[in-house]
Amino acid sequence: MLETPLFGRFQGENKRLVFSAPLLYHGLVRGCIGTGIAMVLYGLFAKATGFDGPIYADWWVGIGILVTAAGIAAAFSLTSITFDLRERIYKRRQGPGLFPRQTIGPLTHLDAIVIISEPNSRLTPGGVTYHLVLHWKARPDTGGSPGEPLMVLQTDTRQIIVGQPLNIGAQQLILVGARYAQAIGVPFYDNSHFASKCPVPIW
Repeated sequence: MLETPLFGRFQGENKRLVFSAPLLYHGLVRGCIGTGIAMVLYGLFAKATGFDGPIYADWWVGIGILVTAAGIAAAFSLTSITFDLRERIYKRRQGPGLFPRQTIGPLTHLDAIVIISEPNSRLTPGGVTYHLVLHWKARPDTGGSPGEPLMVLQTDTRQIIVGQPLNIGAQQLILVGARYAQAIGVPFYDNSHFASKCPVPIW
């Protein structure tokens, strides 16, 4: 699935590490819901008072409902994960959909953070997208498969010159990823020197 890009940030004197959509995205979602509700209220007011024609009043109500529904759907589809570095647990919210799956588990279930390089020259000439991918350990209760699907914690897209090493633009994300891994207490692996496919299926 093609998910909203996540970004990591430490909170509460580095007691929590949160990966979620940018704050601007959350603001846009709230703004969409608020605007939709305002449009519905205006349409109902116009219809009750005759301030506007019935056709336009109904238009405001109808469009307002659609805008509100779009904002609510966007809010429910958000993916995030929070690491409580004091309690040593994680809480993952895996969208999309009106009923996203939420899981909680100890940090000991996590295997590693790996950085990979995905060439995407079809979208950006000379472009390479670097992904920080979180892996879960294999567990007996899941038949030896990982306890959770892979999760892309953060991405960074750069343009490189033909002939340059594939990982030349990954240095900043490597430093960030190593810091995240150290905070969580898992190994960090740098696989950015060779090409990899997108770690999550595209919708």
